[in-house]
Amino acid sequence: MRFILNTLFYFLCLSNAVGQNLTTHPLSFSGIGEFGQNSHSIYDCLGKGYSAYNDSSQLNFFNPATYSSMSSGNTLLSLGINARISNYTQGQESVVMPVAMVDHFVLGFKIMKRMGLAFGLSPFSKKGYEISERVYTGVDSLKYIYSGSGTVNKLFLGYSYSLINRKKIKLSAGFNAGFLWGVLQNDRMSLLIDNNSSSGGLSKTNLAIKSLQYDLGLYYSHFITNKYQLSIGGTIEPAQQFNATMESAFYTSNTIYNPASYDTLSINSTKGQLVSKTNYSIGMTHKFILGALKRKNKTLHPNLILTTSYSLKNSLSSTLDSSFINIYKGTHIGFGIQYSPETNPYENSTSLKFLDKLTYRIGGFYDKMPYFQNGKQFIDRGISVGLGIPILTQLSLSSINLSVSAGQRSNFNVGSLNENYMAINFGVILSPANFERWFRKRKID
Repeated sequence: MRFILNTLFYFLCLSNAVGQNLTTHPLSFSGIGEFGQNSHSIYDCLGKGYSAYNDSSQLNFFNPATYSSMSSGNTLLSLGINARISNYTQGQESVVMPVAMVDHFVLGFKIMKRMGLAFGLSPFSKKGYEISERVYTGVDSLKYIYSGSGTVNKLFLGYSYSLINRKKIKLSAGFNAGFLWGVLQNDRMSLLIDNNSSSGGLSKTNLAIKSLQYDLGLYYSHFITNKYQLSIGGTIEPAQQFNATMESAFYTSNTIYNPASYDTLSINSTKGQLVSKTNYSIGMTHKFILGALKRKNKTLHPNLILTTSYSLKNSLSSTLDSSFINIYKGTHIGFGIQYSPETNPYENSTSLKFLDKLTYRIGGFYDKMPYFQNGKQFIDRGISVGLGIPILTQLSLSSINLSVSAGQRSNFNVGSLNENYMAINFGVILSPANFERWFRKRKID
């Protein structure tokens, strides 16, 4: 009971942390901002290939079908933190924008031999930008400031069941059922540039989302030989509608930076739905058990994993306002390579050196984003490298995962907005020691 209460308390704290601005991209003003582009310290290094990647010591909440493959009796608690530095350029203008945030908080465990369960908190969409410009009308000089902020959070419960649970062949299906809530805000401020005046106007649009959401997953793995495993996985988010309320207001003031002085000119509120088309992702993973490597007084058993992934993300349309309608699609292609010097580090931890215990990852991705400027779609392309560091004390499945990504977002038109960024993801997976299993039913002989 104490653990459950502490977990709920952390959820409340993290809902505020996740609710901060999670992006700085100016084009996040469109629709509900950036959605379907969550980051992760493990999967970013594998070209964002989460659909078919599974490991009993990891918690893959992107594909709910993997929950039943978690190690029996080992509860996994996953926490992610993301930091990002972006350099935006357009023409002769340049600005550097940093952002850091808690990315996810998920708890998962196996409840029966064929069943797994998980629940957690993660961002569903995010908005955060600020753009300003000065305009001379011939009489006065005006300054326009466009800004946006907010996050739609997703609190979810996931379940998975193994339809086939053999030693060499496994097939499982699962789902995540979640509740979306949050407020996204777009502001447009205009003010007179005058040393003797700070008068101006403010147009504010708030979009509040409170709705249910769900997605499905499927995972299949087959040890075709003793040294080769093929895994295929996929997720689908069926077409669904999300309840939302849009409030538009217009204010004027003689002191525009003082909200208490605002004079309300108009306020309109409209209820409706955000309409999402079907989104899906598919992936394939190849795992090769390499030949044994003998080094002095020890023998290593390395393995190599290759991943490929593809996904399609439809933008949302809306019955609330035509400005939220966006018919463009976003696609993703990624690949990744993972190398582990020792396949069984937990069993052979006493004989391994530090570098032999690590997992090495590298990957790349090419995404078409649902943003257009001057009729051309934005591309997000980059590479990532990372390390997995197991915490082998007391035979725990805990680990620390780090990744560094470098990429570019642009449509590569002359004079268009260009973003060069570097992101650092820090992930922690906590698990109890072998003799201290959580949620274990006690027995007395």
